[in-house]
Amino acid sequence: MKWTLYLFILLGILSCKEDKPISTTQVIQREGFINIINEPSEKIQVINFWATWCAPCVEELPYFEKVNSKYDDVDVVLISLDDVEKVTSTVNPFLKEEEIKSSVYLLDDPYAAEWIPMVDDHWDGAIPVTLIKKGKEKYFINKAVTYDQLEEAIAQFR
Repeated sequence: MKWTLYLFILLGILSCKEDKPISTTQVIQREGFINIINEPSEKIQVINFWATWCAPCVEELPYFEKVNSKYDDVDVVLISLDDVEKVTSTVNPFLKEEEIKSSVYLLDDPYAAEWIPMVDDHWDGAIPVTLIKKGKEKYFINKAVTYDQLEEAIAQFR
């Protein structure tokens, strides 16, 4: 009987997925941003543009977190458009409170008219928006998404 208990404990330990730590924001300039959106990847990349002050953005963040924890072949990247001065006072506390574990960057580049078209020619600058890519294929979603819509978009890359 003891070996059965030990077996269950061992199986429980082995079946636990390694838990990622809560994210902190990495501030990036345009060069880092360009690398993120243009670098080809074998994994599916889901890149969401958001801000703490954007209610629809905050509402959809749990969907991205669910995808981030569900799939090993998907990288979720959250690019904050908050003011860089708000990283320690607002953005990082928000990430901790909401237990955000996806990669989080804050783009510190005031020339949005120059970098927005790099994401998609149809983006007018409003958020939230999401860019999904794998290799050279890209799919741009110019609105807030539901979890089902996000899953359907990701499925196009499988």
